[in-house]
Amino acid sequence: MKLLFTYPFRLVLPALLMLTFVACQKTVDNNDDDPSTPTNPGNTTRLSYGDTLFYLRATANANLVNPVTKPVGNGYFLSIPKGLSLDSTTGRINLALSETGIRYKIYFVPQNGTQATDSVRLVISGVDYEDKVYTMNTTPNRYDTAFPIYNAIPGLALPCLPDDDDDDDGCYFDETDLNNDGNDDIAGVIQSKLLVDRAMGTLDLEASFEAGIFGGSNPANGTEGSFTMYYRLNDASNRALNKITVRIIYYERRIDIPRSLLNEIDRRNNSRILGRTIITPGLVQRNPASIGRLTSVDLIRSTYTREKRPPMIILTKSL
Repeated sequence: MKLLFTYPFRLVLPALLMLTFVACQKTVDNNDDDPSTPTNPGNTTRLSYGDTLFYLRATANANLVNPVTKPVGNGYFLSIPKGLSLDSTTGRINLALSETGIRYKIYFVPQNGTQATDSVRLVISGVDYEDKVYTMNTTPNRYDTAFPIYNAIPGLALPCLPDDDDDDDGCYFDETDLNNDGNDDIAGVIQSKLLVDRAMGTLDLEASFEAGIFGGSNPANGTEGSFTMYYRLNDASNRALNKITVRIIYYERRIDIPRSLLNEIDRRNNSRILGRTIITPGLVQRNPASIGRLTSVDLIRSTYTREKRPPMIILTKSL
């Protein structure tokens, strides 16, 4: 049995599990009123993968997903953001080689065409973390926590149980036994001072800083580290091995953060909601940047085909 790393804010997690998006009954909707979805003029066969939510599997062949239908005629496939292992000729997706926990949009473009004629949105199940600046001295009770985002829906409860120390049934973060042979294959991120709740995947950033994640209590501005964490989820993936890399950067004060990094965080957060309707309980919003039909191949490639990963967390002491 593996020991779980625990810390004081564990007490608030059961309440957080009650958060749901009751108005968001579908993870993604392929045919809503999103103006960025091509209208597929003159072509009645839609691009479809048969589902809009896919889970990693333990076997390689089970991780290959092909289009069920596509528009008539020859063409090729594009996707946004970067991170999806997509065969541009066949449209086949390799889940095992893709970044998980991300919502993707896949476009079908006719051969020699300049406009996408159809698109579909889908999510590869897993966790993500918000690109965000955390300022330790501005939060009460010495409490700075990064919460995992499950299946690309902020606030959606993970299929995990707090304080569940049975790693055969629950979720398990910072997995070190990668092949399930009972022996550790890697050291894990906790050994590198990134303190993660092994049952729930929350990152205690302030405790990590105090533990020496940057090597000392007064690191230089711009000091950073990348941490690859393996995990298993108690969902339809049947606890298949998953992973995510998190980039954490330190600056003494928020005003010391380069504008380029702040712009990158803004861009990533905007791209998270680009081209889709945002549904929250009792409220429907649309990102102004999504207005218009974003179907130009050049626009897709040059503007929106960018990396989402790794999530960027910037940690500062004060404003």
